[in-house]
Amino acid sequence: MPPEPTGSAVIIGNLARQFGADEMIVAGERPHRGPSIVWHDDWPRVVHIALGWPAKWRGARWWRRLQVPFMLWRSLLLALQHRCRSVVAVFPNEEFVLTGYLTALLTGAAFYPYFHNTWLENRKGRTRGIARWMQSLVFARADHVFVMSEGMLELYRERYPDLKCSALVHSFNEQIPRFTPPPEPGSPLRLTICGSITESCKDATLRVSEAISRTHDTHLILLTGTPQSYLAELGLLRDGVRYETVSRDDILTRLRQADIVVLPHGFTGGYSQEEYRTIFPTRTIEYLLCGRPILAHSPPDSYLTKFLKQHECALVVDNPSVSELVKAIELLRSDADLRSKIIRNALKAAESFDAKSVAAAFRARLRGNKT
Repeated sequence: MPPEPTGSAVIIGNLARQFGADEMIVAGERPHRGPSIVWHDDWPRVVHIALGWPAKWRGARWWRRLQVPFMLWRSLLLALQHRCRSVVAVFPNEEFVLTGYLTALLTGAAFYPYFHNTWLENRKGRTRGIARWMQSLVFARADHVFVMSEGMLELYRERYPDLKCSALVHSFNEQIPRFTPPPEPGSPLRLTICGSITESCKDATLRVSEAISRTHDTHLILLTGTPQSYLAELGLLRDGVRYETVSRDDILTRLRQADIVVLPHGFTGGYSQEEYRTIFPTRTIEYLLCGRPILAHSPPDSYLTKFLKQHECALVVDNPSVSELVKAIELLRSDADLRSKIIRNALKAAESFDAKSVAAAFRARLRGNKT
């Protein structure tokens, strides 16, 4: 949770900034290495109810599970002390969902699960049975269920037609910049990927890296907190690829130094097909705002591909072909009109993620369920 610069924390942090300190409390896990996002006193208070685990150590899942009784005790104290009327529990963290569920159950507060990823659909074997049981309890207790994207909403309406559910999308607080024509591509052509390299995008990122190696006068920068050793094991850090870390607050500045920003989305990997179908990467919003043309590599049946094509805000390569990626890079290098068209449409598409609008819809839903 804020102020740690991970996907779910950034999403909650952006939304929370639209609320006052007397309206919301954010309860989360203390980052092991300390905060790296500036957090202001007039924003909702951040209370750490769990202690983080070193990223390079094994056992993080068990460490968090051992802390559930303490998390619940702290959460109950906060809810009772501040007379909280609503509890929002964020998944993909099962321990926080369980803590939120029990807090709402014991205090009588309204309960709102907020799914950033699928739960049951992304489990196998014995863990699938546990997920089925826990998800059924959460759905039965929920006053309303929030999901991260219209893609997840579509899936949930197919699978759970009686569930009260709506999309509460990513949001941003910055002003949408005016369109300005991008500069002419440099030499070498600079491509940038930002964000974590995980099973959600690993295979696509590897193909992009391979395409870079086959493209003349081209350079790729990876702005990521993913350990460099892991990326080296994957074979990503080849010639023409540079690894960098950057503060979350500097992401947009660094993206604007690129000629092309690359948005990789997994076709296959360790997640379920439902997960790949519905993921809407957190980094997408920064890409829409950065004023640089987007090259997306994403599967044809994913919501991300549908969104990007509908808004014509990226050049999409929707088949797992390195040669097609090479062609797309060269097209963006040579076609100034295409680059400008993509940027104009991206800035327009970003309007639906404005934090004020998202927070207004969130408030209306909470108030509507209380009257």
